[in-house]
Amino acid sequence: MKWFTTSAVLFSGKTTLAAFLALTIALLLNFEKPAWAVTTVFVTSQLYAASTLSKSIFRLLGTLLGGCFILLIYPETVQSPLFFSFSVSLWVAICLYLSLKDRTPKSYIFMLAGYSAAIMGFPTVSSPYAITWTVISRIEEITLGIICSSLIHRLILPVPMHHLLSQSVSNWYKTAQKLCNDLISHTSGRRTPEREDILIGMANYPLNVETLLTHCIYEGEAARNVIRLVSVQYKHLTYLLPTLTAIETRLTLLADLKIPFPPCVSQVFQHFLLWLNFDVSRNTAAIQHLLSECQTALQQEWRAGNMTTEEILLFTGLLERLANFVRIGDAWHNVTARAADLYSSGDSVLSTGGANLRHTDRGLLLLSALTAFLATFLSCLFWAGSGWADGANVPMMAAITSSFFASIDSPVTPMRLFIKGVVIALLISLFYIAILIPQANTLQALIICLFPGLFMLGLVLARPATNLIGLSVAIQLPGFIGLSHHYVPNMIVTLNAGISTLTGIIIAVALTAIIRNRRPSWIARRAVAMGVRDLLGFIKAVERNAASLLMRQHFIIRMLDRVNIILPRKRLDPNAELSAAGDLIAETWIGANCYDYYARYHSELQQHHIDSGQMFHELSLYLRRKMKALHTRPHQDLLHELNQLLATLEPLALRHPDIFAAMVHLFNIRVSLYPDQRWL
Repeated sequence: MKWFTTSAVLFSGKTTLAAFLALTIALLLNFEKPAWAVTTVFVTSQLYAASTLSKSIFRLLGTLLGGCFILLIYPETVQSPLFFSFSVSLWVAICLYLSLKDRTPKSYIFMLAGYSAAIMGFPTVSSPYAITWTVISRIEEITLGIICSSLIHRLILPVPMHHLLSQSVSNWYKTAQKLCNDLISHTSGRRTPEREDILIGMANYPLNVETLLTHCIYEGEAARNVIRLVSVQYKHLTYLLPTLTAIETRLTLLADLKIPFPPCVSQVFQHFLLWLNFDVSRNTAAIQHLLSECQTALQQEWRAGNMTTEEILLFTGLLERLANFVRIGDAWHNVTARAADLYSSGDSVLSTGGANLRHTDRGLLLLSALTAFLATFLSCLFWAGSGWADGANVPMMAAITSSFFASIDSPVTPMRLFIKGVVIALLISLFYIAILIPQANTLQALIICLFPGLFMLGLVLARPATNLIGLSVAIQLPGFIGLSHHYVPNMIVTLNAGISTLTGIIIAVALTAIIRNRRPSWIARRAVAMGVRDLLGFIKAVERNAASLLMRQHFIIRMLDRVNIILPRKRLDPNAELSAAGDLIAETWIGANCYDYYARYHSELQQHHIDSGQMFHELSLYLRRKMKALHTRPHQDLLHELNQLLATLEPLALRHPDIFAAMVHLFNIRVSLYPDQRWL
């Protein structure tokens, strides 16, 4: 990527202008630490106006929350620095836990509330009477920075974000369209590395779209219609991944068995490809009718004895999954009416995928929170024990570093890059203090001195590849220089601040490496184990006839969220146990088909005295064993129970369409558990 692209130069120019505006106002108003305002500008500035405004609001709310906490505890703990350090460290850990649990851009509020308390509290622990002024000053500086940043990025050549949201959702569907076209055109069904890459890419789309939705809300009226459309599309597109994998599985089985496609299926495939590639928006009803007619024709062939039971079940499952894709495609292309209904009812995708439906690894969250607490508190003990008069940066930076990287699987590597950024910031600040700033006797001269460095910093921030190191420089550089109304260059103070900053970061890195650093495969394995536990609980509810359609929907949403977590990590960090454990797509279908088999047709099964209790018992035993050892394969006793039920249902299904539908769902469970096992 080039450095001097149009977007990078525009972003850097606007950010630098906002920084100088904030600095000028802060100096004119005699603010205590104008460096805070400048830092805020660089931290909140984003390439897009909407994300700049949203991050600015989140930063202000987090600062207010952290300041309120400090003002609340300070009178009670001022006489005991150790208790004060413990309280702030605990607050940092609690806020980090809440932030990681949220998993949306709004989590920045909680994370900032945690380490803002450290920023405001630790430097003033030895001067109790200054705490109120410090909190107020911090809020003033932050507010000034976000106002300047938001206004400049919003008013001067604003870069809209809603087109990025539309493009992301469009790419999501078109990627699925391409994969589906490849599956149907090359019906061997064999998964290739290219297909694997597409599936992994599709697993990243939901989080990207949710993030863009959160930011685009702040773009105003221009983005409102796009948000409404995408909110409707999103709820359907999340089902693309399991639908495509189910199509692939059945095509693979049909290819392995060398089962020829009946004429009606071949004809449906041809019409489906025409619909998929050329006529999605108009001819949905026709292709749905063809799929339904083909299923009816296949059932007639089966009842006439011209097709085996395994063939009819495989083809029926395949056609049902194609019908699912058609419904998703219809929702994608004919979304306007649905968006109007959604808007009038006040619903939104964000409520559908609420925090309670997201995957949450509480163990990992507690590890991250514990790391942040120990890093902050032990840094406080080091600061107090060493008697370092200017060592407040040690616990402050330990809190910031352990919080900032807590959402990354293996944070030690980016933490090391962060240290490089701090060293670069220290060297640049020493150069400015020693050579340039002493020559600047006026505000205009100061701006001229700072402009080249800040503009280059903006270019570094604009590049995704260098954004992290640029952010670490931006966080430290204004503070190291120590810009203020009564500025006196002092290299010793800057070196002291740099050493204490590096000390705090190193303590955080060391504790993170010992406690929190985890491989992506470790995190994915835990997600698989939690998904298996979730499936077990859902199946128990189905067996008790206590599961509802809403519970089924919520179960699928949780499982697909875990699938999106697992798939990228399987590729990033291959692991034999994880490969054997799977990716929870099969488990998602098992849960859905268990509900569709037992809950939807409970009365019909009871009417014909079909007892599924032993099958559910064996399935539960298998899931309990799998929770203990993820590579566990289903036992033959479970296969025997499934075969017994299918053998019982087969003659009944010849006469009763409802029993046939139940048998299809039961066979789907068998396919998910034993994809290599042929018919009885």
